[in-house]
Order: sequence, then C-alpha cells, then structure tokens
Amino acid sequence: METLIAFAVALVVITVASLRYRLPPFLTLVGTSVLFGFLAGMPAETVIAAITGGAGRIFSILAIVIFCGVGIAQVLRESGRVEGIVADIRGLVRRPLATAGTAGYLLSVPLMCGITSFVILAPILTHLSSDGRASKTLLYCAGVAGMISYVLLYPAPVVYSTITALGLSGRPWDIDLVALPLSLLLLAGLLLAMRGRMPPAEEAEEPAAGRNRRAWLPFIVILGMLAIGSLVPPLHALANINLALLAGLFAALATVPGDVREKALTRGTKNAGIIIFDLAGAGALGGVIAASTFPADVTALVLGFLPVTILPFVIAALVQAAQGSRVVTAAVTAAILATIPAVTAIDPLALVLMVSAGAFMFSYVSDPFFWLLKRTTGDDFSAVVRNYTLPLSIAGLVTLAAALVIQAVP
Repeated sequence: METLIAFAVALVVITVASLRYRLPPFLTLVGTSVLFGFLAGMPAETVIAAITGGAGRIFSILAIVIFCGVGIAQVLRESGRVEGIVADIRGLVRRPLATAGTAGYLLSVPLMCGITSFVILAPILTHLSSDGRASKTLLYCAGVAGMISYVLLYPAPVVYSTITALGLSGRPWDIDLVALPLSLLLLAGLLLAMRGRMPPAEEAEEPAAGRNRRAWLPFIVILGMLAIGSLVPPLHALANINLALLAGLFAALATVPGDVREKALTRGTKNAGIIIFDLAGAGALGGVIAASTFPADVTALVLGFLPVTILPFVIAALVQAAQGSRVVTAAVTAAILATIPAVTAIDPLALVLMVSAGAFMFSYVSDPFFWLLKRTTGDDFSAVVRNYTLPLSIAGLVTLAAALVIQAVP
C-alpha cells in the first residue's frame, strides 16, 4: 500500500510546486516522478526507464501533432489570416460558444484525439470574441466538449480500448445508442453552464470582397486527407493524423512569403517545444506510476470496501488520476477487471460506461491536456481545475449514474 501514500504525497508536491513556487511543469512533473518512485520502493533503474519511456511515449504520440498544429496556427497569425477565418465564421454564426462546443465535440472523434482537435481550433476560437474572459471560456468549452465525445463514443480510442481489452462480444457500435444521446446531453449541459460567461452576441460580419480564401487551405487539406483515407481502403495511410497534419502545415507554409514563413517557424517551434515538454513531463509521471504496484494496490483496497457493481468506476478513476492518459486508463482498468471473475455479472454496456466515467474523473496534474489548457489560456492552476477538471468530473458522475441505471434495469 506504500504506492497509495506515495501517490498522495506526489499530488501534494505537484500542487505546492505549481501554486507556491511556480516551477515549470516539466521540471515539477519529472522531479515528482523520481520522488514517487523512491517513496514506492522502486529500483532506480526501473524509475529512470519508466520516466524516459513514459515521456517518450507521449512524444511519439503527440510531437508531430503539436508541432504541426502550432505551426499552422503561427503561420495564420503571422500572415494575418486568422482574422479572415474569424470573419468568415462570424458571417455564419452569431453564437461563438455553440460554435466552440460543437466544433470540439465533432472533431475529436475523427481526429482520434481531443488534444489534436483543440490545437487546431485554439487559434480560431481566441479570435471569436474581443473579450479576453470570453475567449478563455471558448477554449475551455472546446476542450471539455472534445473530451466528452472522445471518452464516450465508439470508435474513439477510450471505448475501443475498453471493448478490445475486455474481449466484449456483440456489436460494438451498439454502445453509441446510449453513449451518443448521453454525450449530447452532457454537451448541452456544458453550453448552458458556460452561457452566462459570454457577452451578448455580436452582429454578424459581412464577408469582405477579395478576402484571402487560402487561409482555409490547411484545414481543407487535413480534413480531405482524413476523409479520403477513411473512405478509400487503398489510400488508408492518408487517414493517419500525423501525415494529414504534416500536409496541412506544408500547405500553410507554401502559401505565404518567405519572411512570414521564417518568422512563423521560429516562433512556432519555440511554442511547440514548450508544450511538448510539458506533455512529456505528464507522460513521465504516468509512466512511473503505471510501472509501480499502484494498480494492484488500488484493486486490493477497493475490493475490500465497495460492491463489485461500482468497482470498474473506482479503479478507472484512480488510474486516471495517477497517470492522466484516458486510453491508458481504459486499457489498464480493463486488464485489471479481466482478472476479477465477479465483474462478469455486470451488464457489458454498463461496464463500458463505468470505465468511461472513471476516465472522466480527476483530470488533474498527471493529465497532459491540463497543462496544455493552462499554457494556452494563461490561467492559474486553480482556474484550470475549476474550468476543466471539475466539469469533466461532473460528466463522469453523470455517466456513472447512467451506467448504474442500465445495470439496475433487467
């Protein structure tokens, strides 16, 4: 049980280091990873391997995505094309909040990553309102909305990992018969909760004559490659998000003058590097905790006090708090549940929803998206907790309630 104590100490250390001493996230998270490994009694070699492996895994998954997304955003800023995109959107939509939430919700599933959709949307959303507080609200709305669909809908990676790891038979798409209306309900609740933070809707802007439509080219290239790769089997490689974003970045760079290209790449590389290091730090902490006996200790603790019907949710919530990755949460939780025969008594649909509910919970310092939101919004630690961690935890509790209803109905 020493890993549970080590985990509690790690959370306290990260919170104090971030709030009181304002240390950079990468340094805080990697340092805490070493501290956790020491307190958990792990060999030094294992700790270092877990840190580098966890950081490397995040880098391999998100490095190209972040670099290209930030690069495209910087090209649009340096060339002044963001304003054109915003004006086009304002010409069609008078409610920026609904636009942000809907876009985040819809993009995260085809892109297979809530972070990717956020990186693409962020430079546009920040210009949809002239009010600074409202712009941050739009960013949080898109981020939370993206996580709602990413965690609940099949074939997004969270539900896919749960179904695959548990070997659930039947038609996996059936999960969406419940998850889709549930996710839409959560999205509607999110929009209602955030509506009071937005100023009155601004008048729609008439498109200016001669506006540069090449601003949309990177997004057309990205979505076009994803669509072609998904619909044409021989060209399936085009649906790879890394290739699609690389193509989008090259399309953006090809349409601007050399001086703009150089300035955008210089500033974009700097910004992307900071974001990637922050995310890699969260990956390092998650790697060390996952390599420890934390999952086994959590299972042993929970089994002694809680009924089996709520066990999947509690294990998933604790694993999510420990390592931050929702896909890892689904895979690790499913692997643990597969060793507990009593879990077979739970309705398969309820079981999947309970794991997803746990993946919503405690999206805190080990969550890479937490640090991306903090850096993008410029908010302090507590503000990110209020606007990101708490809404997702509420979504988790609502999802748990739906799972318990399904389990209770014969």
